Amino acid sequence: MMTLLGLSAGYLTIFIAGFGVTLLVFARAGRLNLVECSCLSWLLGSGAVSLLIWLCGTFCSGLLLQMAVTIACLALGISGWRIKQKLGSKFALPLPTNVIEWLLTSLLLVEIILFFYVSFKHTLGWDGLLNWEIKARYAFLSGGVIPGSYYSDPGRAFSHPEYPLGIPFTELWLYLWMGEPHQFWVKTIFPLFYAAGALLLALFVTRLSTKRWPGLIVATLLAFVPFLSASPGGIIVGYVDFPMSVFYLAALGYLLCWYREDTVSNISIFAGCLALLPWIKSEGLILWVLLVFFGLCLSLPKHRTRQVTLALLPGLFIVVGWRLYLRLIHTFPPADFAHPSFSLLHHNLGRLADIGRVFSEDVSTLVYWSIFWLLAAVAIGYALSARKLEKVILAMAVLLPIVLYPLAYVFSTWPSYTAHMTSSLPRLLLHVVPAGWLAIGLALTQPKGQVR
Repeated sequence: MMTLLGLSAGYLTIFIAGFGVTLLVFARAGRLNLVECSCLSWLLGSGAVSLLIWLCGTFCSGLLLQMAVTIACLALGISGWRIKQKLGSKFALPLPTNVIEWLLTSLLLVEIILFFYVSFKHTLGWDGLLNWEIKARYAFLSGGVIPGSYYSDPGRAFSHPEYPLGIPFTELWLYLWMGEPHQFWVKTIFPLFYAAGALLLALFVTRLSTKRWPGLIVATLLAFVPFLSASPGGIIVGYVDFPMSVFYLAALGYLLCWYREDTVSNISIFAGCLALLPWIKSEGLILWVLLVFFGLCLSLPKHRTRQVTLALLPGLFIVVGWRLYLRLIHTFPPADFAHPSFSLLHHNLGRLADIGRVFSEDVSTLVYWSIFWLLAAVAIGYALSARKLEKVILAMAVLLPIVLYPLAYVFSTWPSYTAHMTSSLPRLLLHVVPAGWLAIGLALTQPKGQVR
């Protein structure tokens, strides 16, 4: 019972922090979409809590650290609520309007419940346990702060100490409140990311197309990509790749909404989700760079480059701060990839044929992807043929990561770079799956405007 009470308190503080940040951003909107606010409360709350633990952990540990982060979470929640009350904003719950929408909404809710149920039936996978949860456990056993020796110990290099702490410190926060490193209950954070991702996907398609049914359809179909639930890197085994895909979807979705409607809330949420990408996984830096580029492309025709420049600053601070931190504590260098250079690129160009072959085999593996990539290819073609800037950007947001990720294996240091690809590329491709469904959803209908 005490474990469940602690778990509930941990989740409550995360949602309070995220809800406060969301209200601070949306307070002037007048009407607040309750579903949207709930999704963002989880995304921004988990990011805020993990960053607070990392920052406060440089000054304190143990109960004092937990109290400091809790006070900060409550302060964010109270501040957001007071601003919301002062400006008179009201919550609104968008309900289905016909039988089809009710059926699709019900099916979506059933899928979310099933992901929670199935996650309880599986243990954490290899990476979920030995790359991510291990950091939360080390920190819990050391008063909430990862010991400096962990980062520089060659014997722990297998767990990638250089990986960022967004997910591990979210797990740590629940451990601190439960009073024990309980792996069974900490797995519940991953179905929450699925719920947030599916609901935001429905919201973005609805908002960008002005029609609700295509948004509900693609949000429902998201669960039918087998890799999400029946693979070594899916949601139910504690890997961070799907949470990464949700942050990528959120950043991309709000960027496209900002292009349609120049509001402070859209660009602010874009900035927040953009900043958290490199805090979730190292590969998030690639997605961060791409989204900054896409933002600049969308801002130039409308003369909004200053807003995009400001939006990239939080992420830049996190990237630079984390790299500086790793350097100061003498982190054991990663060994999976060599440092890129033109000479090494020239030397390994012969790998491209094998890389292309393995990539083709991966995306055509039906037991992983079903027909998702075929649908995504059609949607990308549709978006490019529309010859509209926002459509082209959406297509590139799906296409460029799946081109850049395989090319990274040119610099792989594994004895068999094809084995390296086989073991990790499918998980990297998962990063763009929700964005791919966004493209598919918008291809189902011709957008006419925007709804809230």
